[in-house]
Amino acid sequence: MTTGWKRPSLDTKFHIDDDWWKTSGKDLRVAVRGQLCRDCQARFPDHRNLESVDWVDPETAEVVRADALLQSLRGHCAKQPDFISNANNAVSNIFRIFLLNGNQPLTPRELAQQMPWTSAETILRTLASGQVYMGIRPASGLD
Repeated sequence: MTTGWKRPSLDTKFHIDDDWWKTSGKDLRVAVRGQLCRDCQARFPDHRNLESVDWVDPETAEVVRADALLQSLRGHCAKQPDFISNANNAVSNIFRIFLLNGNQPLTPRELAQQMPWTSAETILRTLASGQVYMGIRPASGLD
């Protein structure tokens, strides 16, 4: 059964769509590396052939294998005061929020809570403009 297209609203959940990256011919790992701070970019001069790292979950103390780029982003870059700030463009901030939260879908209202200098309406206009930025699309079936 096919459902019709539904215009995104302030309550539509968005996420980074892995399928968009696969079909666009672009590399998500290049985009993730581009979000790292300068120090971490210097540590990872290439996005390929990176080994996973052991990471200890701070809540459960469980050791898991994790992506080195994402762990650097979450463990170091995200602690920098300008990582998510009004000095960055909205799309970069939104992309970074999804990278930090494990790509859990969020509405424009929820994104605006983490970017108080940008209104939910502006976020919606950006994400629903018809152009897909950094693979950020509505999370189908979640709105």
